[in-house]
Amino acid sequence: MSNDLILAGCISLIATCLAASAKRAFYLTEFAFALGIVLLLTGAASSLSHGTHPAALLSSEGLTVSFALNPSASWLIIWGLVPALLAGLSVSHDRISQGWYAGAALAILGAVGVAGLQDGISFLIAWEVMSLSGAYLLLNDRRTKLPEAGQSNLFMLSLLEVGSVALLLGVLVLGAQNPNFASWHTSWLHLSSLAGAGLGVLFLIGFGAKLGLLPFYEWFPPAYSSGSGASGSILSGIVLNVTWFSLGRALLSWMPASTTPIGFGVLVLSTGVISAILSILYGFQQNDWRRLLSFSTAENAGLATAALGAAIMFRSAGLSELSDLAWIVGLIHLGGHSLAKGSLMLTAEHIHSTSGTYEISQHGALSRAPWTLGVGAILGGMSLSAMPPMAGFVSEWFLFQTMFQGFRLSNSIGRVSLALGSAGIALIAAISLATMVKVLGVGMLGKQRAVSDNLIAAPGNQRLRPFATLGIGLIALIYSAGMTWWIKSLSLASWTRSPNAAKHMVDGLLLIPLSSKFAFISPILLLIVGALMALIPIALIRIRPNGIRSYQKVPLWAQGLETVPAESNTTPLVFSNAMRRFYSFAYRSKTVVGSDANEKGYFIRQLSFEYSEAPIFGPLLFMPIIRLVRWASEKTSKMQMGSMNLYLLYLGLVLLLVLVIGIFS
Repeated sequence: MSNDLILAGCISLIATCLAASAKRAFYLTEFAFALGIVLLLTGAASSLSHGTHPAALLSSEGLTVSFALNPSASWLIIWGLVPALLAGLSVSHDRISQGWYAGAALAILGAVGVAGLQDGISFLIAWEVMSLSGAYLLLNDRRTKLPEAGQSNLFMLSLLEVGSVALLLGVLVLGAQNPNFASWHTSWLHLSSLAGAGLGVLFLIGFGAKLGLLPFYEWFPPAYSSGSGASGSILSGIVLNVTWFSLGRALLSWMPASTTPIGFGVLVLSTGVISAILSILYGFQQNDWRRLLSFSTAENAGLATAALGAAIMFRSAGLSELSDLAWIVGLIHLGGHSLAKGSLMLTAEHIHSTSGTYEISQHGALSRAPWTLGVGAILGGMSLSAMPPMAGFVSEWFLFQTMFQGFRLSNSIGRVSLALGSAGIALIAAISLATMVKVLGVGMLGKQRAVSDNLIAAPGNQRLRPFATLGIGLIALIYSAGMTWWIKSLSLASWTRSPNAAKHMVDGLLLIPLSSKFAFISPILLLIVGALMALIPIALIRIRPNGIRSYQKVPLWAQGLETVPAESNTTPLVFSNAMRRFYSFAYRSKTVVGSDANEKGYFIRQLSFEYSEAPIFGPLLFMPIIRLVRWASEKTSKMQMGSMNLYLLYLGLVLLLVLVIGIFS
């Protein structure tokens, strides 16, 4: 039944692509897209407890292409598709073409294929479909000029192809004899320790390119900022989720525990934590909603990768139950992240629709939006900043408790690495909280300004987007409050297929890290207690004569001025400048102040102020490669001078090479 629903959903998404090619079929395209996602959601939900049975799709020349969803994949697909569905229903018809639905449908089809296909050949095809359709999706957003969008997406695809080459090499090594995944664990066993570790690094690079692990997170801001928030919710949702699942499958299912050194787990843990720190540091400095949220996506992918690194370390030490705990924590974290990021991405899109800009500034965004948008954005921001009782709080609390279990390792390097990882995650949580305060406080509050007449018109389905934002935020709250029940569905989600870890993560209404004697929280009780405590200020207001109207309202103090000037507003730079100065060694920040005065310099006609933060890997890694490619292209361009004699020489050399190969082979 699950496979039938998933197949029907894929067919509906294919129909979406066909309908998108027809003129004036916008609503038909939208209906086919929504129907496909609903069918996929239903199929994944029905397979959550045990996964799906393997289904043969085709067989040719001894290769059988089959499809089967692991319970972990079903979990990540469900929570990744929820924001994708609401984004598709609330996307602006005035700005996005039908091609956007085709790109979104292909991206989701590729993601489902990556999660469920069981052989290396079809997996690589699905991977490329997911990558290329992501670029097609962003280009159809029409949010930036085509040359700028093309350059951003070309940069994204170039880095993703680096990952694809690494994946191709890994697939060739493991699938040389048999491309089916079922035999890859045995194939890995026959490799030497050095070759096995190198193969693990290849998969870390291959999947890390799309997860945004260092140095690949630098393609996130330009690519995300070339598209809409609706596209960002898909890329940060199901696409990110299945990529992390594939990395976990490679390093926990294919990679044998007996030949995995604990140092490799330390490498994965360190990569995840450092990537998350750098991502959120740069995200904190952004002035664009999409760029900031894209860095936040890379940060959360890094946290999930850190959980995966801990799972590898515990498995290498023979602590299978702790390894399963770390894997399930990663699943919980990415599920909650998909929902929270979806709500904020749709918030960014609504702000753009009503103000004409994605800029994070005090332009009264909340005063022009329904209360549903504000509540949904607050719930999403609370989750991303790990505030109780939201989903991010649950997953990051679990992640801390998993790291604290490092004392069970006998290896001193492993214990120190997990301790340092805990410190890094604490730093990430603090900066993430400040980042969400910035994006919501500066980006949504503030005095309303006059809106110019040349701004884009609000979309016809604008009223649906605030409710979609609220819906995703409430689902994130329910996701957290009901975690004591949801975890039970993950009993077989670990790669050992052992129900012990999930079973020992719940004690009644408490969430525990395998033992209630170690630590515990209860999101549902936190929610109830928080609601009851909210009654206290409400009661104080009610018992006061005339209620809230009796409180005196006074203007904000502005250096003795009667009115608050616009210049006193808190800007993104003012909010984040302290951190910018403190971490200037990482930001390599630059501030330029100039003035234009008369000949004697007494009267200043114009002041100019510019500030920027230089990326770490751009000038140090990517630019040298670009210069090398340009130099090589200039040198080799002389081979195409149009000379007939030169072309005949090329043919003669090729024939000579063929003759030599024929003689000596």
